Amino acid sequence: MQTTAAYLQAPWQFELRSVELPDAPPPGEILVRVDACGVCGTDLSAAISGAGGWQAFGHEVAGTILKVGHGVAHLKEGQSVALETSSFCGHCDLCRDGRVDLCNKGPNFWGRPAMGFSRHMLVPACCAVPYEGLTPDVASLAEPAGVAFDMVKTAGLRLGDRVAVIGPGPIALMAIPMLLRSGAVEVTCIGRPHSGRRLETARELGAEVMAVAGRPEELPELQKRFDQVLVTAPVESIPGALSLLAYGGVLTYIGIGTGDPKITFDANDFHFRKLQLRASFASPAVYFPAVLDLLKRGILPGPKLISHRFPLGEIAAAMTVSRDDKANTVKVVVVN
Repeated sequence: MQTTAAYLQAPWQFELRSVELPDAPPPGEILVRVDACGVCGTDLSAAISGAGGWQAFGHEVAGTILKVGHGVAHLKEGQSVALETSSFCGHCDLCRDGRVDLCNKGPNFWGRPAMGFSRHMLVPACCAVPYEGLTPDVASLAEPAGVAFDMVKTAGLRLGDRVAVIGPGPIALMAIPMLLRSGAVEVTCIGRPHSGRRLETARELGAEVMAVAGRPEELPELQKRFDQVLVTAPVESIPGALSLLAYGGVLTYIGIGTGDPKITFDANDFHFRKLQLRASFASPAVYFPAVLDLLKRGILPGPKLISHRFPLGEIAAAMTVSRDDKANTVKVVVVN
Protein backbone atom coordinates (compact mmCIF):
# COMPACT_ATOMS: atom_id res chain seq x y z
CA MET A 1 0.00 0.00 0.00
CA GLN A 2 1.06 3.60 -0.53
CA THR A 3 1.20 6.08 2.32
CA THR A 4 2.62 9.54 2.93
CA ALA A 5 5.45 10.07 5.40
CA ALA A 6 7.39 13.15 6.49
CA TYR A 7 11.18 13.10 6.27
CA LEU A 8 13.83 15.46 7.62
CA GLN A 9 17.52 16.08 7.41
CA ALA A 10 19.71 18.68 9.06
CA PRO A 11 19.90 21.57 8.78
CA TRP A 12 16.15 22.20 8.90
CA GLN A 13 14.94 20.50 5.73
CA PHE A 14 11.61 18.68 5.45
CA GLU A 15 9.69 16.87 2.73
CA LEU A 16 6.69 14.59 2.33
CA ARG A 17 7.33 11.30 0.53
CA SER A 18 5.18 8.56 -0.92
CA VAL A 19 6.22 5.36 0.85
CA GLU A 20 5.37 1.75 0.03
CA LEU A 21 4.25 -0.44 2.93
CA PRO A 22 3.29 -4.14 2.79
CA ASP A 23 -0.42 -4.78 2.23
CA ALA A 24 -0.38 -7.19 5.18
CA PRO A 25 1.65 -6.70 8.37
CA PRO A 26 4.48 -9.17 8.98
CA PRO A 27 4.00 -11.70 11.79
CA GLY A 28 3.96 -10.05 15.18
CA GLU A 29 3.27 -6.58 13.77
CA ILE A 30 0.28 -4.34 13.13
CA LEU A 31 -0.64 -1.75 10.52
CA VAL A 32 -1.70 1.49 12.19
CA ARG A 33 -3.47 4.53 10.79
CA VAL A 34 -1.74 7.46 12.47
CA ASP A 35 -4.30 9.79 14.07
CA ALA A 36 -1.97 12.16 15.94
CA CYS A 37 1.73 12.60 16.66
CA GLY A 38 3.39 15.14 18.95
CA VAL A 39 6.51 17.14 18.17
CA CYS A 40 9.34 16.25 20.55
CA GLY A 41 12.53 18.09 21.42
CA THR A 42 14.52 15.23 19.90
CA ASP A 43 12.77 15.89 16.58
CA LEU A 44 13.96 19.50 16.76
CA SER A 45 17.50 18.40 17.61
CA ALA A 46 17.56 16.00 14.66
CA ALA A 47 16.36 18.75 12.33
CA ILE A 48 18.90 21.25 13.62
CA SER A 49 22.05 19.18 13.92
CA GLY A 50 21.20 15.48 13.69
CA ALA A 51 23.02 12.81 11.72
CA GLY A 52 23.23 13.38 7.98
CA GLY A 53 20.80 11.84 5.55
CA TRP A 54 17.06 11.92 5.16
CA GLN A 55 15.07 10.02 7.79
CA ALA A 56 11.45 9.48 8.75
CA PHE A 57 10.58 10.87 12.17
CA GLY A 58 7.90 11.27 14.82
CA HIS A 59 7.41 8.96 17.79
CA GLU A 60 4.68 10.37 20.08
CA VAL A 61 1.93 8.46 18.31
CA ALA A 62 -1.74 7.65 18.76
CA GLY A 63 -3.50 5.69 16.03
CA THR A 64 -6.04 3.10 15.01
CA ILE A 65 -5.24 -0.52 14.15
CA LEU A 66 -6.19 -1.35 10.57
CA LYS A 67 -4.69 -4.85 10.28
CA VAL A 68 -2.97 -7.33 12.58
CA GLY A 69 -0.23 -9.74 11.55
CA HIS A 70 -0.08 -13.47 12.18
CA GLY A 71 0.32 -14.37 15.83
CA VAL A 72 -1.12 -11.13 17.21
CA ALA A 73 -3.92 -12.27 19.52
CA HIS A 74 -4.15 -9.49 22.11
CA LEU A 75 -5.06 -6.69 19.66
CA LYS A 76 -7.82 -6.32 17.11
CA GLU A 77 -8.68 -4.19 14.11
CA GLY A 78 -10.36 -0.92 14.97
CA GLN A 79 -8.74 -0.50 18.38
CA SER A 80 -7.31 2.87 19.34
CA VAL A 81 -3.72 2.56 20.53
CA ALA A 82 -0.88 4.71 21.84
CA LEU A 83 2.52 3.52 20.66
CA GLU A 84 5.56 2.87 22.81
CA THR A 85 8.70 3.83 20.88
CA SER A 86 10.33 0.67 22.18
CA SER A 87 9.23 -2.16 24.41
CA PHE A 88 11.06 -4.76 26.46
CA CYS A 89 11.87 -8.25 25.21
CA GLY A 90 10.41 -10.25 28.13
CA HIS A 91 13.10 -12.94 27.78
CA CYS A 92 16.45 -11.54 28.94
CA ASP A 93 17.79 -11.91 32.47
CA LEU A 94 16.84 -8.33 33.34
CA CYS A 95 13.22 -8.88 32.28
CA ARG A 96 13.03 -12.16 34.15
CA ASP A 97 14.42 -10.45 37.24
CA GLY A 98 11.61 -7.89 37.06
CA ARG A 99 13.74 -5.04 35.69
CA VAL A 100 12.02 -4.57 32.37
CA ASP A 101 12.88 -0.88 32.66
CA LEU A 102 16.53 -1.78 32.02
CA CYS A 103 15.97 -4.02 28.99
CA ASN A 104 17.45 -2.66 25.76
CA LYS A 105 16.78 -5.69 23.60
CA GLY A 106 13.08 -5.17 22.90
CA PRO A 107 11.31 -4.35 19.61
CA ASN A 108 10.93 -0.74 18.47
CA PHE A 109 9.88 1.23 15.40
CA TRP A 110 12.93 3.48 15.06
CA GLY A 111 14.38 3.69 11.55
CA ARG A 112 11.22 2.60 9.76
CA PRO A 113 10.32 4.09 6.35
CA ALA A 114 7.18 5.63 7.91
CA MET A 115 7.08 6.81 11.52
CA GLY A 116 4.78 9.03 13.52
CA PHE A 117 4.56 11.88 11.03
CA SER A 118 2.84 9.78 8.38
CA ARG A 119 -0.59 8.52 7.39
CA HIS A 120 0.19 4.88 8.23
CA MET A 121 2.99 2.91 9.84
CA LEU A 122 3.95 -0.65 10.70
CA VAL A 123 4.65 -1.29 14.37
CA PRO A 124 5.65 -4.29 16.53
CA ALA A 125 2.42 -5.36 18.21
CA CYS A 126 4.02 -5.33 21.65
CA CYS A 127 4.53 -1.55 21.34
CA ALA A 128 0.78 -0.85 21.07
CA VAL A 129 -1.18 0.04 24.21
CA PRO A 130 -4.98 0.25 23.76
CA TYR A 131 -6.87 3.24 25.11
CA GLU A 132 -10.46 4.46 25.34
CA GLY A 133 -12.13 7.70 26.29
CA LEU A 134 -9.47 10.07 24.94
CA THR A 135 -9.15 12.06 21.74
CA PRO A 136 -6.13 11.00 19.64
CA ASP A 137 -4.28 14.28 20.18
CA VAL A 138 -4.49 13.85 23.96
CA ALA A 139 -3.61 10.14 23.73
CA SER A 140 -0.44 11.07 21.81
CA LEU A 141 0.76 12.72 25.02
CA ALA A 142 1.25 9.25 26.55
CA GLU A 143 4.84 9.05 25.33
CA PRO A 144 6.13 12.30 26.89
CA ALA A 145 3.90 11.69 29.93
CA GLY A 146 5.61 8.33 30.36
CA VAL A 147 8.96 10.13 30.28
CA ALA A 148 7.75 12.50 33.01
CA PHE A 149 6.41 9.53 35.01
CA ASP A 150 9.81 7.82 34.80
CA MET A 151 11.58 11.01 35.89
CA VAL A 152 9.36 11.37 38.97
CA LYS A 153 9.82 7.70 39.88
CA THR A 154 13.59 7.95 39.39
CA ALA A 155 13.70 10.96 41.71
CA GLY A 156 12.22 8.89 44.53
CA LEU A 157 10.05 11.66 45.94
CA ARG A 158 9.38 11.60 49.68
CA LEU A 159 6.30 12.93 51.44
CA GLY A 160 6.89 16.57 52.34
CA ASP A 161 9.65 17.23 49.79
CA ARG A 162 10.25 20.71 48.40
CA VAL A 163 10.84 20.42 44.66
CA ALA A 164 12.25 22.69 41.97
CA VAL A 165 11.60 21.94 38.31
CA ILE A 166 14.05 23.70 36.01
CA GLY A 167 12.96 24.18 32.38
CA PRO A 168 9.18 24.49 31.85
CA GLY A 169 8.89 22.29 28.76
CA PRO A 170 6.12 19.74 28.19
CA ILE A 171 7.79 16.97 30.21
CA ALA A 172 8.37 19.27 33.18
CA LEU A 173 4.79 20.51 33.00
CA MET A 174 3.46 16.97 33.00
CA ALA A 175 5.66 16.18 36.00
CA ILE A 176 4.12 18.95 38.12
CA PRO A 177 0.72 17.25 38.79
CA MET A 178 2.55 13.97 39.41
CA LEU A 179 4.85 15.61 41.96
CA LEU A 180 1.95 17.23 43.77
CA ARG A 181 0.06 13.93 43.84
CA SER A 182 3.19 12.14 45.10
CA GLY A 183 3.56 14.16 48.27
CA ALA A 184 5.51 17.29 47.36
CA VAL A 185 4.49 20.18 49.61
CA GLU A 186 6.08 22.76 47.33
CA VAL A 187 6.81 22.69 43.59
CA THR A 188 8.58 25.67 42.05
CA CYS A 189 8.92 25.81 38.26
CA ILE A 190 11.86 27.92 37.08
CA GLY A 191 12.11 29.23 33.53
CA ARG A 192 13.24 32.12 31.38
CA PRO A 193 11.23 35.34 31.11
CA HIS A 194 10.33 34.45 27.51
CA SER A 195 8.68 31.19 28.67
CA GLY A 196 5.40 33.08 29.14
CA ARG A 197 2.71 30.55 28.29
CA ARG A 198 4.68 27.63 29.67
CA LEU A 199 5.19 29.30 33.04
CA GLU A 200 1.54 30.33 33.12
CA THR A 201 0.58 26.70 32.44
CA ALA A 202 2.88 25.60 35.27
CA ARG A 203 1.03 27.99 37.59
CA GLU A 204 -2.34 26.63 36.45
CA LEU A 205 -1.07 23.11 37.19
CA GLY A 206 -0.35 24.06 40.79
CA ALA A 207 3.30 25.14 40.82
CA GLU A 208 4.83 28.35 42.05
CA VAL A 209 6.70 29.92 39.14
CA MET A 210 9.85 31.99 38.79
CA ALA A 211 11.03 33.74 35.63
CA VAL A 212 14.81 34.03 35.93
CA ALA A 213 16.80 36.04 33.39
CA GLY A 214 20.20 34.80 34.61
CA ARG A 215 21.19 31.58 36.32
CA PRO A 216 19.03 30.22 39.14
CA GLU A 217 22.15 29.56 41.24
CA GLU A 218 22.84 33.30 41.28
CA LEU A 219 19.71 33.95 43.36
CA PRO A 220 20.43 33.70 47.11
CA GLU A 221 16.83 32.82 47.94
CA LEU A 222 17.14 29.56 45.94
CA GLN A 223 20.37 28.31 47.49
CA LYS A 224 20.08 25.00 49.39
CA ARG A 225 16.29 25.37 49.43
CA PHE A 226 15.01 22.19 47.74
CA ASP A 227 15.01 18.51 48.64
CA GLN A 228 14.57 17.57 44.99
CA VAL A 229 15.58 19.33 41.78
CA LEU A 230 14.29 18.01 38.44
CA VAL A 231 16.19 19.34 35.43
CA THR A 232 14.72 19.25 31.93
CA ALA A 233 16.85 22.17 30.77
CA PRO A 234 20.14 21.84 28.81
CA VAL A 235 22.82 19.66 30.38
CA GLU A 236 25.08 22.61 31.21
CA SER A 237 22.53 23.76 33.81
CA ILE A 238 23.22 20.73 36.05
CA PRO A 239 26.27 22.05 37.98
CA GLY A 240 24.51 25.25 38.96
CA ALA A 241 21.31 23.41 39.82
CA LEU A 242 23.20 21.35 42.42
CA SER A 243 23.54 24.50 44.52
CA LEU A 244 19.74 24.62 44.88
CA LEU A 245 19.74 21.33 46.78
CA ALA A 246 19.37 21.14 50.53
CA TYR A 247 21.59 18.78 52.52
CA GLY A 248 20.98 15.23 51.30
CA GLY A 249 19.09 16.41 48.21
CA VAL A 250 18.60 14.61 44.91
CA LEU A 251 18.95 16.06 41.39
CA THR A 252 17.27 14.11 38.59
CA TYR A 253 18.01 14.91 34.98
CA ILE A 254 16.30 14.05 31.70
CA GLY A 255 17.61 15.20 28.34
CA ILE A 256 20.35 14.98 25.75
CA GLY A 257 23.12 17.55 25.41
CA THR A 258 23.15 19.03 21.91
CA GLY A 259 26.43 20.90 22.35
CA ASP A 260 29.28 19.73 24.58
CA PRO A 261 27.64 17.17 26.90
CA LYS A 262 30.51 17.25 29.43
CA ILE A 263 29.96 19.01 32.76
CA THR A 264 32.07 19.58 35.88
CA PHE A 265 31.12 20.29 39.48
CA ASP A 266 32.72 20.45 42.91
CA ALA A 267 32.97 16.81 43.99
CA ASN A 268 33.92 17.71 47.57
CA ASP A 269 30.81 19.85 47.99
CA PHE A 270 28.77 17.06 46.40
CA HIS A 271 30.28 14.55 48.85
CA PHE A 272 30.07 16.55 52.08
CA ARG A 273 26.48 17.63 51.41
CA LYS A 274 25.49 14.01 50.67
CA LEU A 275 23.89 14.91 47.34
CA GLN A 276 22.74 12.51 44.63
CA LEU A 277 22.63 12.86 40.83
CA ARG A 278 20.26 10.54 38.95
CA ALA A 279 19.58 10.06 35.25
CA SER A 280 16.11 9.31 33.96
CA PHE A 281 15.93 7.59 30.56
CA ALA A 282 12.50 6.16 29.73
CA SER A 283 13.63 3.46 27.34
CA PRO A 284 11.95 1.03 27.06
CA ALA A 285 8.82 3.18 27.12
CA VAL A 286 7.05 1.78 30.17
CA TYR A 287 4.18 3.24 32.24
CA PHE A 288 1.80 3.86 29.31
CA PRO A 289 -1.26 2.34 31.04
CA ALA A 290 -0.61 4.50 34.10
CA VAL A 291 -0.26 7.78 32.22
CA LEU A 292 -3.19 7.03 29.90
CA ASP A 293 -5.27 6.63 33.05
CA LEU A 294 -3.96 9.94 34.41
CA LEU A 295 -4.91 11.62 31.13
CA LYS A 296 -8.36 10.03 31.15
CA ARG A 297 -8.99 11.16 34.73
CA GLY A 298 -7.84 14.68 33.92
CA ILE A 299 -5.05 14.57 36.50
CA LEU A 300 -2.88 15.31 33.50
CA PRO A 301 -5.09 17.88 31.70
CA GLY A 302 -4.24 17.01 28.10
CA PRO A 303 -6.22 19.78 26.36
CA LYS A 304 -4.48 22.41 28.53
CA LEU A 305 -1.08 21.08 27.42
CA ILE A 306 -1.76 21.13 23.66
CA SER A 307 -1.29 24.64 22.33
CA HIS A 308 -1.12 23.98 18.57
CA ARG A 309 -2.47 21.44 16.07
CA PHE A 310 -1.26 21.15 12.47
CA PRO A 311 -2.14 18.81 9.60
CA LEU A 312 0.61 16.56 8.24
CA GLY A 313 0.96 18.71 5.15
CA GLU A 314 2.15 21.55 7.39
CA ILE A 315 4.86 19.57 9.18
CA ALA A 316 7.50 22.24 8.48
CA ALA A 317 5.28 24.89 10.10
CA ALA A 318 4.64 22.63 13.10
CA MET A 319 8.37 22.18 13.60
CA THR A 320 9.12 25.87 13.14
CA VAL A 321 6.53 26.96 15.70
CA SER A 322 7.95 24.45 18.17
CA ARG A 323 11.42 25.88 17.69
CA ASP A 324 10.74 29.61 17.40
CA ASP A 325 7.67 30.46 19.49
CA LYS A 326 8.32 29.02 22.94
CA ALA A 327 6.62 32.02 24.52
CA ASN A 328 3.26 30.83 23.17
CA THR A 329 3.88 27.13 22.62
CA VAL A 330 3.39 24.27 25.04
CA LYS A 331 2.85 21.13 22.98
CA VAL A 332 2.46 20.93 19.20
CA VAL A 333 0.57 17.96 17.76
CA VAL A 334 0.24 16.94 14.10
CA VAL A 335 -3.18 15.41 13.38
CA ASN A 336 -4.54 13.43 10.44
